[in-house]
Amino acid sequence: MLRTITDDLWTLERDIRLSGGMRMPARATILRLTGDELLVHSPLAMDDETARAISRLGKVTSIVAPNCMHHLFLRDAIARWPNARVFGPAGLERKSKGILFDALPSEGPILDGTVAVRRIDGAPSLAEHVFFHPRSRTLVVSDLVFNVHASPGLSLQFFLRLVGVWKKLGQSRVWKFLIKDRAAAAQSARDLLLWDFDRLVMAHGDIVEAGAHAKLESALAWMGGSPVPPLLPRASTR
Repeated sequence: MLRTITDDLWTLERDIRLSGGMRMPARATILRLTGDELLVHSPLAMDDETARAISRLGKVTSIVAPNCMHHLFLRDAIARWPNARVFGPAGLERKSKGILFDALPSEGPILDGTVAVRRIDGAPSLAEHVFFHPRSRTLVVSDLVFNVHASPGLSLQFFLRLVGVWKKLGQSRVWKFLIKDRAAAAQSARDLLLWDFDRLVMAHGDIVEAGAHAKLESALAWMGGSPVPPLLPRASTR
């Protein structure tokens, strides 16, 4: 069922089954835009009762696939809210053929400025886009970082240990293979740290309810070319 995080922000959390039978905790995020308009970020499978609960919050006007991996339940969400505007990254058309969507911008405000988006450049195969919701001072990401502290199975625990993100807020080592342009990735990290967020909601793992800016800055420090955090200095405009 839906979980209320704060005013104008809710989540839906459940395990999803990956290849090989591994189960991963996953999260869809629902944001209020203006009035009764809602955005569903990284939708998950849901039953009729859950869909009705979301609709009672307002009108779903936007559905987002935030990267080229988080599209598995996109068709289901579109079927439930066929009048919603659908957004996705470049490359999604190869993963979800036949789905019409508006391309997410590389950066900037969208939807009348109710949210802002920044693509994590340098890793085109994933095309991760992160979202800032100023009203709740929340940054919403999908696979940029993990924060999993409990595992539904030993196979997931083994995998998360292998990629270096078990029981901590961190970025998977897989990113080091995905990133083809370190300088572009570093600039993306610097840009998203200009946003004044305090909460971090990710698709996989525990929400960081406070102090998220400094914690994410530390988790992304390696993108600057060194493990030393000062290479990604905190923005003076915060």
